[in-house]
Amino acid sequence: MSDSVKSTPSLRSESPDHAARKAGFLLLLTVIFTVALVYTRVAADADQATLLESLAAISRRPVMYILSGVARLLSGIALLGAGLLLLRTWIIRGGWATSAVPCLFVLSGALTTVSGGITVLIAIHPALETVSGAGASPAPDMSVLESMSGLRWLTGTAGFSAAGVALAVASVYQWKVGGTLRKIAPISAVLGVAMQLIWIDAGTNLHSVIGTAFLIWLIVIGSMLASGRVERQYSTTYLNES
Repeated sequence: MSDSVKSTPSLRSESPDHAARKAGFLLLLTVIFTVALVYTRVAADADQATLLESLAAISRRPVMYILSGVARLLSGIALLGAGLLLLRTWIIRGGWATSAVPCLFVLSGALTTVSGGITVLIAIHPALETVSGAGASPAPDMSVLESMSGLRWLTGTAGFSAAGVALAVASVYQWKVGGTLRKIAPISAVLGVAMQLIWIDAGTNLHSVIGTAFLIWLIVIGSMLASGRVERQYSTTYLNES
């Protein structure tokens, strides 16, 4: 490691690293909002075989679908905030870990926030009033809803995928730092790759398992950040060698 990086142990003087602790709490908040998203989306019964059927279901339960959009939006904001805070930690600023991971979390959070906002807009779009059931004829402006639904899916999927890339990249540095993080590293790598399956129709059950595993990962890493375990491990592995 270069002398310029070795000369940064003074950054440790900011311990406890409040940015890291706050980032951990925001990751845990991301989990809470995501659980709320799953509950409200299931309650809205919006996942149907066709777009028209999905829109018909949304028109019957617009409030639940709006709530799912708000929960998605808030989960995105929380993840985005966590990424920005991680960029301020001494671990990242000192060069002991890559800034790519928090930047990918920022990207993931931003895309998820946009997806949540579009979800709300779909639920309040006037064209929904013309959708009375699965057999309804598309309204003249149904193309707008189709475009919005496609963009919602794209931004949501890309956001989840970006978070998966973040996990895969993080696994390299988790392995290097050792300790408990080294034990988590293989899980991060496998899960990060598995999260890319979101782009293909791999089945609802598989996506649910992967999504649940990601939430558990966020709980574990979020708790370690919030409690200071991550910064203590980096300090023990790198700074104490200086």
